Amino acid sequence: MNNKKDYYTILGVARNADAAEIKSSFRKMGKIYHPDANPDDPTAGAKMAEINEAYAVLSNPEKRAEYDRQGYSEPIQGRTRSEGDDIFGGGFNFNTNFDFNDVFDKAFGFSHIKKGGRRGRDITVTIQIGRDEAVSGTSKDVTFVSLEKCHSCGGTGAAAGSAIEVCSRCNGKGQVRTTVQSAFGKSTKTNICPACHGKGKEIKGQCQKCAGTGKEKQNRQATVRIPNGIRTGQTIKVNEMGESGEGGIRGDLIVKVMVKG
Repeated sequence: MNNKKDYYTILGVARNADAAEIKSSFRKMGKIYHPDANPDDPTAGAKMAEINEAYAVLSNPEKRAEYDRQGYSEPIQGRTRSEGDDIFGGGFNFNTNFDFNDVFDKAFGFSHIKKGGRRGRDITVTIQIGRDEAVSGTSKDVTFVSLEKCHSCGGTGAAAGSAIEVCSRCNGKGQVRTTVQSAFGKSTKTNICPACHGKGKEIKGQCQKCAGTGKEKQNRQATVRIPNGIRTGQTIKVNEMGESGEGGIRGDLIVKVMVKG
């Protein structure tokens, strides 16, 4: 048998790992290698496809038992799984045309892109406090700049009176699906539409203030509680106080504390 793929090694689990351990390892690796988290890494899609492939087998008791009996090998290319087929070659055929995101979404319990949404950017600021404040703890008002909804166009990106139409690239969905061919077969990725940036709409005349982005720089403020005993260089995270996302949740505000004296 052509022993080239060890799913247990791919997922980083022992051969006697239980279902909870397999799922936990898959979730951890998914966060690291998912293409959405590595937009500049051309190998991320293939790596994630391999991880999904391993999880699709090991998370299913019947497929795992069959895999354990037959050992591991490269998937047979050019075949797709039909009802009643085993999952891999020699009666154990892997489906090379399924959507790897489906496996990922089921394991995490959500869609990795929600309605074209995208989490906002984190904002990092640095503040200085005195040594006495560091010892006893204190509260500080932090002022920072972030990109927010444009006041002039209300976030649409369109000039007053300009037509707003359904995006022709994504048909108003805010997402586009692309099929990637790799050594592991075909995988389908869902990404934010590059034409409308997830909004699902096209504008004919851009807002002059925000240049059609729908966002402008705004001054914001947050009150940050500094715990007692903090040391210089440590950071405090204020959840969802960063920039707003494209239909998604806000990023976080990261406050780096420097102690004077």
